[in-house]
Amino acid sequence: MRERLPVRVARAVARVVVPVACPGCGREDVRWCEACVAAWWEDPWRAEHDAARLDIVARPPLPVWVVAPLSGGAHGMIAGWKDGGRRDLDGLFADAAERLGRRVAPAVASVPGPWVVVPAPARRASTRRRGEDLPLLLARAVARGLAQGGIRADVRPALAIGAGEQRRRSAGDRWRAMRSAVTVQASLPPGSPVLIVDDVVTTGATLAACVAALEGVGSPVVAALALAAVERVAGDAHAGLW
Repeated sequence: MRERLPVRVARAVARVVVPVACPGCGREDVRWCEACVAAWWEDPWRAEHDAARLDIVARPPLPVWVVAPLSGGAHGMIAGWKDGGRRDLDGLFADAAERLGRRVAPAVASVPGPWVVVPAPARRASTRRRGEDLPLLLARAVARGLAQGGIRADVRPALAIGAGEQRRRSAGDRWRAMRSAVTVQASLPPGSPVLIVDDVVTTGATLAACVAALEGVGSPVVAALALAAVERVAGDAHAGLW
């Protein structure tokens, strides 16, 4: 049905004042489209094998569950959320993280708690620019999902990261710098299993640095969760920790 003239005029004026488009595909006049949102409803899959810098000497591989590949529309939505000022996506991604926590809960339920959910550290400058600590937002959502799956977990933002721009560095430079940049700034319950939450996984350098810092003070890291990873491992996702 054709819109009435006043409605079309109002919509045109609104687009000029506050332009709206799907951050995933650029479709105009929608906050996000169904096709781009669909990726965040998929079952989680294991991404640790694609994170080249995640390996830690003398340590079993860290299970890493993610929801979507960091490509196409999903990449666009993440970019709009992190660097495009799209705070209206906070709720959508919090819901995706909550579902992720609920779905992963059965895979970690055999590990005795009490569990601790630790967000990956966000740089202060990034948090100020975005107006939100995104890993902390996701960590709280994951804890809600774990609770729905029968696992009680406290959220502890225990990690800090030093200042410095990472995105223009090579992968090797980022890995070397990250290892010394992440530190533990708050105490955790001794021996409690830890689950790290981050927004995306690219090389795995950030997660590896978080693991090294936490296990260096006696907090065993059992798994990590993130919204997206650079590339999906071929084949079906598998459940279980090891």
